[in-house]
Amino acid sequence: MSQINTKSRLLFVGILVSLALVPAVDAASNDIKEIMLNDGSRIRGVVESMENGLYQVNTESLGRIQLGSGQIESIRSIEAVIAPMVSPDASAVTQSTIDSIQSRITNNASVMRTIMDLQNDPEMKAVLADPEVMRAVQSFDLDALAANPKIKALMNNQKIRSIQGSVN
Repeated sequence: MSQINTKSRLLFVGILVSLALVPAVDAASNDIKEIMLNDGSRIRGVVESMENGLYQVNTESLGRIQLGSGQIESIRSIEAVIAPMVSPDASAVTQSTIDSIQSRITNNASVMRTIMDLQNDPEMKAVLADPEVMRAVQSFDLDALAANPKIKALMNNQKIRSIQGSVN
């Protein structure tokens, strides 16, 4: 596997891991989302939770509503995109690259459902519970990620590969 391809896959896995934390961060930050429904309508509100394929959304105009994941085409942030901190030594990784990958992932409701499902995957749980790995993910320290056996295992996870194929 080429060096560029490996770095690309590591960056992708890092972004997926950071997005696996999004539901907890979103609920705490009151980040307003624009939700595009399959019928073309748009709803703006705070996604309070997502469980068993149902999103709880608090909207100004409709109050608290529940949307099934099958009704949703895409969800995007209105106020801010959760942007991971990039360490200065991660010179090969630009914020533009991170934003582009995050956008392709978060604008695909099917991919986001798969990421939510990954929260129950034993390999993802091991990564999310490891403070050393999470520091490397947050700073996009690709060398540390490349050396970590948990990340190596996650890179070979079939769901991760499927997500990467869906957004590339």
